[in-house]
Amino acid sequence: MKVYLVRHGETDWNLRGMFYGWTDCDINEKGIMQAERLKKYFGTISYDKIYASDLLRAAHTAEIIAEDKKIDVLKDSCFRELHYGDWEDKEGSYIRENHGEELSRWLKEWKTSAFPGGEAFFDFYQRVTDGLIRVIEENKSKNVIIVSHNGPMSAMLCYLTGVGPDGFWRFFSEQGCYSSAFISEKKITIEKINCPV
Repeated sequence: MKVYLVRHGETDWNLRGMFYGWTDCDINEKGIMQAERLKKYFGTISYDKIYASDLLRAAHTAEIIAEDKKIDVLKDSCFRELHYGDWEDKEGSYIRENHGEELSRWLKEWKTSAFPGGEAFFDFYQRVTDGLIRVIEENKSKNVIIVSHNGPMSAMLCYLTGVGPDGFWRFFSEQGCYSSAFISEKKITIEKINCPV
């Protein structure tokens, strides 16, 4: 089977440098254009299912991609971004100015701590990789697209490459690009990372 990983299109919150894991917002005009380009590319590719985080920015991106093929988007909360708790919907500059100590502590102890009122990293990592494993098990010999967020895509690439959670910061997924992996009974081959369309 082949798995394509796609990050949602740009949002205004991206431009403002927001912490907005579970805050539900839509893609902006540029994000729609990115999704349209992805739709054109995936219109030339054979795929059987398309999954998406149930948050609007990912679900909307997936709906645009699948529009011409008339494939229903399977929305799944497993593929949501990390929940930032009390820091949801706050600008990075605000967090640095008002919660600098807590932020520094999290950056040093990110694997064993959580944002105030937020989701612990290992809970997030387990949630995302459990979702990915389920999709793989349910779709052997099929091709699927998963539209998600930067954090979950890093977690999925950690799993697919075998580096595990320690490799989380090695990956960054660009908007308007895709990554892909070929998965067989014997091995997982990473074909592309951040491939533009």
